[in-house]
Amino acid sequence: MLYFVPTPIWNKEDITLRVLRLLKEVNILICEDTRTAKKLLSMYDISLQWKDFYTITSFTTKWKLEFYAGLLQENDALVLSEAWTPWLSDPWKSLVQLCNDNWISFSVLPWANALIPSVVAAWFDTSEFMFIWFLPQKKWRQTKLKGIVTSKIPVFFYESVHRMPKLLEELKSLNFQWKIFIAREISKVFEQFFTWSLDDYERLIEWWDILIKWEFVIWISNKK
Repeated sequence: MLYFVPTPIWNKEDITLRVLRLLKEVNILICEDTRTAKKLLSMYDISLQWKDFYTITSFTTKWKLEFYAGLLQENDALVLSEAWTPWLSDPWKSLVQLCNDNWISFSVLPWANALIPSVVAAWFDTSEFMFIWFLPQKKWRQTKLKGIVTSKIPVFFYESVHRMPKLLEELKSLNFQWKIFIAREISKVFEQFFTWSLDDYERLIEWWDILIKWEFVIWISNKK
């Protein structure tokens, strides 16, 4: 069995009893960075003895994936992300496909992610919404933003700290007149949720009420 295991975003208490049990019982761990995985186990006083650590990235070759197929057919293993649930932009999709192609059982454990807390914290009706992950950095970015602004249902997406000022300018250039919701530092000491106009955000950033650090969850809707 291959387990896709969510890990805490920042707060070490954001972990389930099931994850802690599996971290102790399963000795094969597949991760992006073995150093991060070892720090995680040390944080919960879990011994590294008998643990075997393997890496997988978006550059992992087809040959390496075939190696994992043989490994997983004979052993239980955990997939650990750097933080949160192993997710769409991580290299874990290739492991899901590998399991399906080779009749390997797998389970995705529920828990930590940034989207669900943001949906709950948003001030508007979230009985229906769209989630599109990250915006494109360059190609098709404007087309995607125009589609979001004119969408009939609210749209959530993630945005890098480095592109937040650019995003606000892009929305202004599209003559966006409504409010947007921003969540940052979810589960951390300085967690923040804001629902403001574009002008309000510029003032909040200028006054350092919103720090341009870490990743953001954005909600945009053309409903007042």
